[in-house]
Amino acid sequence: MKRWLVVSAFSALVALSTLVGASAQGVTQSFTYQGYLRQGGAPLNNPSQSMRFRIFATATDTTVLWDSGALTVNVSNGLFTVQLNPPASIWTGADRYLEIQVGSTTLTPRVLIRATPYANTATQLNMFQSGTNNADRMVITHSPAFPNWGLQYQDVGDKFNFVAGSASIMTVDMSMGRVGIGTSTPAHALDVSGDVRWSGVLQGGSVPWARITGAPSFLGGSGTANRIALFTAANTLGDSVIFQSGSNIGIGTTNPTYPLEVSGGMLVNSSTGHLRIGFPSSANQWFFATDGGGANLQLWENAANAIRMYFRAGGNVGIGTTSPIAPLSFASTTGNKISLWGSNASAHYGFGIQANLLQIYTDWNGADIAFGYGSSASFTETMRVKGNGNVGIGTNAPAAKLHVNGTARVNVLEITGADFAEKFPTTDEVQPGMVVEIDPDNPGNLRLARGAYNKRVAGIVAGANGLSKGIVLGNLEGSENHSPIAISGRVWVYADATEHAIVPGDFLTTAERPGYAMKATDLQQAQGAILGKAMTRLEKGQTGFVLVLVNLQ
Repeated sequence: MKRWLVVSAFSALVALSTLVGASAQGVTQSFTYQGYLRQGGAPLNNPSQSMRFRIFATATDTTVLWDSGALTVNVSNGLFTVQLNPPASIWTGADRYLEIQVGSTTLTPRVLIRATPYANTATQLNMFQSGTNNADRMVITHSPAFPNWGLQYQDVGDKFNFVAGSASIMTVDMSMGRVGIGTSTPAHALDVSGDVRWSGVLQGGSVPWARITGAPSFLGGSGTANRIALFTAANTLGDSVIFQSGSNIGIGTTNPTYPLEVSGGMLVNSSTGHLRIGFPSSANQWFFATDGGGANLQLWENAANAIRMYFRAGGNVGIGTTSPIAPLSFASTTGNKISLWGSNASAHYGFGIQANLLQIYTDWNGADIAFGYGSSASFTETMRVKGNGNVGIGTNAPAAKLHVNGTARVNVLEITGADFAEKFPTTDEVQPGMVVEIDPDNPGNLRLARGAYNKRVAGIVAGANGLSKGIVLGNLEGSENHSPIAISGRVWVYADATEHAIVPGDFLTTAERPGYAMKATDLQQAQGAILGKAMTRLEKGQTGFVLVLVNLQ
């Protein structure tokens, strides 16, 4: 049987538990090194792990006494064995330190080597091979001056003995799985010969009966039947406030009707523990209850008895209030009320209250609020409020403040814009306020109006001079970026009054200047080319904006 000394070293990459063995049969320059490697908490498996071993004079010295060079080591289930062959010249009788490198990582701290090949004179550490010719050996001794104090291995019986002056004070019998204190022949898992002093509580076990051998021992005192005993003095027993009646235990009462009944207050106080109530393996449930009808249940905080949650007898629950008026009520204060998701008080999903305002909010302006039916995993959306303020009904990607995918019906529709427009594709580049005509070369398209009294006139590009558009039609797929052309209502138009001044009430038609309007002075020629009536003035010789009431004729 081979015995080893166990040494531990750690690094950021791996944890290494090493077992060093050196023969005690004579001086030799080589020794076997065995160890156990873990990586990421698991045993390492690598049949060709690169390792390197160096020997130094001290734990921090930078001068290498010996370097093994890179070795390829077989590591199986974390275990490895290498034969190290440093020269005999480095063993001078002083301590040496072994440095281990795994791959590119050097483990720290270095391993102290006391059982070196010259250890015939180093009585503090003795390693040996068991066998028929080996007597009991000291594995570790106190010092050369005290050779019979330390740890001894007994080959017969497979025991470790802790000896003091050649006398065994504690024995570990590995063949029987027993420990003896004060005896070298333990007959039980723990066999103590002598006095025992116990401080603390026996955890994870029980001692229903104890048999004391040797001199009589006893505790004095008296008590009442069914009272749990209490040490009233160092060696005296008396009554406690705990009473046992059958299988029921009472604290402060001698007539418990439940397995545990407490008469008085109870404090459960722990910074790390928990009070757990429930049936972990049963369909039945524990419950909190009040004894009398009409009684309320309260959850308090701190010694001031601040009520944090209030369960009213009728079933209503109050959080921060003792007068819940609904199945769930909150304190009458402003601020956050319910947080559905998120750990940041200033950014989360939930509900809040401000003065005359119910708030529904998300954690940032890129998050949306959706309404629908079903469940979270199987949800049919009917309406969405985007983080940017757009509202979609029948669509989850509203492109406007109100985007309805479907039919909308209203009794009265009030629009703040001033015209009625429709989107058309244009072959020319146009700007708001310009007059456009039907493009004869591109069916369905419009272009800048060309020539006076043009009967192909189609309308005016809406949105000029800061006047908002009203109703816009034709927002079909592919037409989103087309220009809205006003065909009715009020718009500003580019006008040319070079020859004739324009006054309110004048009919306007197309001008020679492309995209401009002018006063229609020849009403017979203007038939079919009239844009509408001017609503503002433009003096003769000027060009600029004129407000026009569009009415194509």
